[in-house]
Amino acid sequence: MRFHSAAFAVVLAASSTEAFHVAPSRVASSRSINEAPIFSRSFGIVPPQRAPLTSLYLLPGGGPEQLKEFIAASEHISKSNKVKNPKLAKLAGAAALPLTYLVGAAITPTRYLAAKAVVGAVAAATAGGVGKSAVEEDVRKACPSAIAQRLLELGVDGDNVADGIERLREDYGVDEDDFIPMKIQVYSQYLVGMAKNPLTKTAELKELTSLREALRLDNSQVGQAHAEAGFNLLRDVRKTTAMWELMEDPDHPDRQKIDKLLFLSERAFVQGGETEEARTFEMSRVAAWSGVPVDQADERVRSVANPFYERALKSTREKLESGAVSSEMLEKARNTLGIQEEDARTMSIEAFDEEVRLQLGLPEEDEEGYEDVVDYDMNRRIATDNEAKELLYKLINQREEATKEELKQMSIEDTESIKFKEGAYEHLSKLQEILGLSDEDAEFVIQSATADYWNPTGLIAFRDATNNVITPTKCWDIIKKRADELLLKDATIKPLVLNIIINTMGQPLLKVSGFARVNNAAATYDGLIDAIAAKEVCKAVCMQAGWESFEDFEKLCFNPENPRSACGFIGPLDRKKMYDLFFSRCMKTDDKGRRMLDSEAREKLKELRGMLGISEKAGEEQIKAVFGPELNAILTDATAEIMGGNVTPTLMETLVNDVKHVIEEFGLDEDMKQQSALPLYEKSVRQVSIKTPGGIPPKDDMATLQSLREFLGISEEDIYEIHMRYFGEAYKKAIKEALGSTGVIREEFRAPLEDLRSRLGVSDEASKRFFVDSVGERMKPMIEYISDEMERTVFSNSQLAQKRGADYGEDLFKSGKKPEGKLGLGTEGNIMGDIMNLVDFYVENDLIKKEVVGTKKIDKVVEEDGEKKTIEEEVPVYENSYPITAIGKNWMDKQTAELCYRQFLVNSFTEQGPQVARYDASKATFGGILGLTAEKMEEIGSNIGGLVYDNYVTQALSTKEALDQQDMMFLANIQGKLGLTAEQGEEMLLNTQKKILSEEANALLETRGKKPTPEEIKAFREKCNSMGLDLETDVGLSRARIVNMFSMEISPGIDNGDITMDSGDLIAEVQESLGLTEEEGEEIISNLITERAAMLYVGVRSCLLRGFDAEGLEEIDKLIQYARFVDGDLGLEWTRRGHGVRAKEVAEENIGSPCQKSG
Repeated sequence: MRFHSAAFAVVLAASSTEAFHVAPSRVASSRSINEAPIFSRSFGIVPPQRAPLTSLYLLPGGGPEQLKEFIAASEHISKSNKVKNPKLAKLAGAAALPLTYLVGAAITPTRYLAAKAVVGAVAAATAGGVGKSAVEEDVRKACPSAIAQRLLELGVDGDNVADGIERLREDYGVDEDDFIPMKIQVYSQYLVGMAKNPLTKTAELKELTSLREALRLDNSQVGQAHAEAGFNLLRDVRKTTAMWELMEDPDHPDRQKIDKLLFLSERAFVQGGETEEARTFEMSRVAAWSGVPVDQADERVRSVANPFYERALKSTREKLESGAVSSEMLEKARNTLGIQEEDARTMSIEAFDEEVRLQLGLPEEDEEGYEDVVDYDMNRRIATDNEAKELLYKLINQREEATKEELKQMSIEDTESIKFKEGAYEHLSKLQEILGLSDEDAEFVIQSATADYWNPTGLIAFRDATNNVITPTKCWDIIKKRADELLLKDATIKPLVLNIIINTMGQPLLKVSGFARVNNAAATYDGLIDAIAAKEVCKAVCMQAGWESFEDFEKLCFNPENPRSACGFIGPLDRKKMYDLFFSRCMKTDDKGRRMLDSEAREKLKELRGMLGISEKAGEEQIKAVFGPELNAILTDATAEIMGGNVTPTLMETLVNDVKHVIEEFGLDEDMKQQSALPLYEKSVRQVSIKTPGGIPPKDDMATLQSLREFLGISEEDIYEIHMRYFGEAYKKAIKEALGSTGVIREEFRAPLEDLRSRLGVSDEASKRFFVDSVGERMKPMIEYISDEMERTVFSNSQLAQKRGADYGEDLFKSGKKPEGKLGLGTEGNIMGDIMNLVDFYVENDLIKKEVVGTKKIDKVVEEDGEKKTIEEEVPVYENSYPITAIGKNWMDKQTAELCYRQFLVNSFTEQGPQVARYDASKATFGGILGLTAEKMEEIGSNIGGLVYDNYVTQALSTKEALDQQDMMFLANIQGKLGLTAEQGEEMLLNTQKKILSEEANALLETRGKKPTPEEIKAFREKCNSMGLDLETDVGLSRARIVNMFSMEISPGIDNGDITMDSGDLIAEVQESLGLTEEEGEEIISNLITERAAMLYVGVRSCLLRGFDAEGLEEIDKLIQYARFVDGDLGLEWTRRGHGVRAKEVAEENIGSPCQKSG
């Protein structure tokens, strides 16, 4: 029998599909549904493979229900294939090989058995291989549903579920790389099923952990599964819900499904041990694939987690007294749910608030029926979306229907029954501890819940107290009792009481301000009187509480700068108007027709100023403006009576009593009296001055002024300025007259001057100022004369003309030469007599004042119990002050003053007569009169001392080698006269010696055309050594000069033979004296020998070339002498061998053996 080739294809087709019951899968093609959202690509997420469009993605329910739907959908895709046993399926595929062999052999059209066998084998291999591959593929496709089935059979938390699922990989012949995506797919399906029930349960967290362990997925695989779940869930909900609803309606069931998925994902990542960075990344993937903006993901997780913790807090409240709850349990719940610290605190405060309301017997602000929904969900699953939506909408409606009753409109009868139950304090304290709330938080919650129930009691109590229905004590007892019932502490009710006081006082003040605007003085006065009384009652109530912060009651309650105070809402003009109207009503008229304020009115005005924010200064100014003229009139009449003369004690007493009566009657003070006193007194002084042409009033007039001063209560210090204006010139004239022609006030005139000062009322300070000014007028010409003479002494006429702008003709004192006279200091034009007259004038007028400028400690020897010992005592340090100085008054410039002082010092120590001691004692005084500082005087003295030392030592050393004892004594005398220390004198002497020797060295070494002899250099060197001066550091010679001196001192000796190799001690002495080292000396000598030998070599060579042997003999002899200093090595080389031999022969013929020794 023969078959066509098409039959073979039919057999193959049959064996590969229908024969093994494997149907091809159908893949949906809707891009908008199956593809991942575009924004997920930015996170590098690989979209999961497209899943078939089946009804399982639309069905709600938990994880197990989703797995059942997943299995059913898998069976629906391939209805003809039901792989119950994957191993039998594989055997069936293998058994198909013999059958295909027979079919292949039967359809082969040949008689040859071998050919039939080959064709049969090919057919068997082809058809059987295809059949086996199709069977294995079918088995692999059935593996995910097998994993789901195994989870259903053993449960996600079964003991052997993980091993059972792992065995499926072997049974279905799936390698590890393919098996992991299958497990991820099953995990994703299970998670989608959990999310489709929008009501979240804490048990689902453990369920999800068990699922992960059963499937043995690591963190990255779990992250991928959650991302796929988010993608699948979003795709499903978008079939029925628009994207804008998911974004804008937080109560939409589909929105809650996605939020639940985010919550489960966040908890799974944290419980899986992910780092914060990894958790953030995985959450961003899930959020992106779920259609949630990444920055909103955490907030939506919190919207799911927080209600769990709220239920835990409610359970804590319900079980508080059973002892079954603790703070540790709440902490564990927070960690499990991932509750943030701030959220936990907020929810704890809300829970505490609800318990407070419960203990008060008030309805909770939470919605009713919510517990029923939760309990219902805890006992059974919600099977459909419609059921879930129905319950959620019911919950929303219950929230909208819940309203809070307006407590402020309640009367006290409505609220007095609201109080805490017995034992509420202990109950709330226990709850506060478990919730971990601070005392501040707990007190705030209690205050927020109870303040509205305390306020009616406080308002009515204060109203009754201000209306004099109850006493302040009773008022405090009422509000304190009510505060205790509501567990309000004193610190809590303080601001409540303050608010009540502000309200209690603010309303009447506002009413009174209306009266003031229309100038209703009577109503304004009465209203403010009532307000003052009410304020005192409120203040008394606060005093009952013992609150220290309420001691400054007015500042606390009536601060105009605070708009919330009792007077802060009233403008400054209105407050001023209210005060002015009240002030005008407080004034009364006495029997004399004068207006007055009694003590009660003054006290009320003071109280009102505190209430209206009127400063005390403004109140006093108003009182002065109203009653000041009355007082001023009384004082004016009294002043006129006193100045009329014949002042008796009786008159004074009468006038004083009249003024005192007016002050007391008008409620004034002494300050107002003083404001009028000084103008009245000055007016009286001016009248006395006018009646006294000579400037010195009679004693009677001065006595009358004294009586007036006592009456007006003016101090002696206050009248000094007035008396200075009117009597100062008379006193100044008296001082000038007392100075006389000598310019010095004699002793017999001092007491009368002091009496005159006292009688005229001139202050001691002013009198001293007058005296100094008068003396200064006498001193000025003396200073100017000394200055002129000093300038004429030191300046030429041309210099004076340039300085003063006048022509002075020929020089009278200036010779143009160097200073002549003693010690080389110019002393022409001696002005010592004028200077001493100035000093005497200054001293005799007692102008120098000693002032204490500090203290110092000194050692003092004392005797105690017959024994002497040294103790440390602190004594004052004085410094003379000079009120008038030449520089200070601009009578002499600073340069001229220094020249004058310098000239005075020069003359003082060059003077040998009887004036020496007087000059020495006047040095500091004269310098002070000139205005020189102590430092400047010391500097000038040092400069002069240096000049004197320089001149004297120069003259002395010009005639002798060193200073003798007489010279040193003279220098010591100069040192004493100049006030120099021993160290300063020694330094000056040393500097002078250095200068002299430096000039001598310059003269010795730099004189043109004259070379110093070795003897001169030696003498200079030894002179320096005798004075202990170093040539380089002290005399200032350079190193090159010292080397040159060494060469000049020893080179003649080397040339003439006086210095030989045996003169080592002499060379060492010179070397050390000049401060050279041994190496430096050797180098100098070596260079000297080499240099001179080179010069002699040129001469010897020249003589030998010309045959002048006799002439070259002398140079050869010197070469031999120089060679001995350097061991024969002069560094010379004959350019011709014959010249050297000839030189040697000449030397041997004329000199002999020395030539041989020297080489």
